[in-house]
Amino acid sequence: LADSIIRSHSWVNSSIIGRKCDVGRWVRMENTCVLGEDVVVKDELYLNGARVLPHKSISTNVPEPDI
Repeated sequence: LADSIIRSHSWVNSSIIGRKCDVGRWVRMENTCVLGEDVVVKDELYLNGARVLPHKSISTNVPEPDI
């Protein structure tokens, strides 16, 4: 959505990115990930079905669907 940034070499498939999010470099998001508003995803992470609440930062992989 508006004001979000997807950095270089990242792959987003079947996912929803909220407003003002920042997805780092070499991130892979699949299996219906949902990011709330103002979420930061650090570089080189794998998110599989992750659901992230607004105003949070993700710094570890999410290999199984989780909140």
